[in-house]
Amino acid sequence: MVVSYDRIFSDFLQKITEYKFLSLPLATRNEIVDGYMRHAINQFSTVCREPIEAFNDDEETIAMKNDIDEYEFIDIISDGMVFYWFKQFMFAEENLKNQLNTADFSTYSPAELLKQVKLAYDQCKRDFTARLRKYSYDHGDLTELHI
Repeated sequence: MVVSYDRIFSDFLQKITEYKFLSLPLATRNEIVDGYMRHAINQFSTVCREPIEAFNDDEETIAMKNDIDEYEFIDIISDGMVFYWFKQFMFAEENLKNQLNTADFSTYSPAELLKQVKLAYDQCKRDFTARLRKYSYDHGDLTELHI
């Protein structure tokens, strides 16, 4: 199976609403998104043991050895990309300063905002992990287990 970067990038961009990100020059945006994609694929490969045959940066394609469902692969990888994209909000300098400097903790305080961002980040991480586990359970080969 061969998947183009564009199909993965497109699926990822449909899942986020980040207007500043979309206004970046195309080359810069693609470089950032490529990093998210490689992290997500690395995570996918270690959990699901799907061998990646080759990254072809010239043709911007990924070749997989196994004939897996292309749409499911793209959806899982783009979910992982959302997770890695979201990670930047967790560790933003402004958020960390707010967490350390906010004396009052009201419903509208910066610390409360950071708490809500952390809850959303944790949910995003759980969702991605659950998708990886579900894929590995659905497509795993139990005959290879040594029990």
